[in-house]
Amino acid sequence: MPSIKVLFVVSNNPFSKDRKTILSLMEDLLDLGAEVAIYLHGNGVWWLGLGDLKKLTEKGLKVFCGRSSVEKRHQKVPPWAKEKDIDFLADMVVASDKVLFFN
Repeated sequence: MPSIKVLFVVSNNPFSKDRKTILSLMEDLLDLGAEVAIYLHGNGVWWLGLGDLKKLTEKGLKVFCGRSSVEKRHQKVPPWAKEKDIDFLADMVVASDKVLFFN
């Protein structure tokens, strides 16, 4: 049976009330064998400065971030994340089985 593809689209900062929920859901899905990706845009790119997502990449999480959001917030993109345009996000939404938005 093919694994389910789940995409998290996060535009809120990592200090929001959703942080623990997002991290817990992603970790649980990865442990169940799902293909999990996160696309950070807007204030969501502030997640790049924390170790939470890096730890989950070791379990298979794929991390993407919006190029314009990174530029506007003068963020550095770590080697475990990839900068992508908004068109890439649209393609990811179509290719995913489930999409969860956090704003």
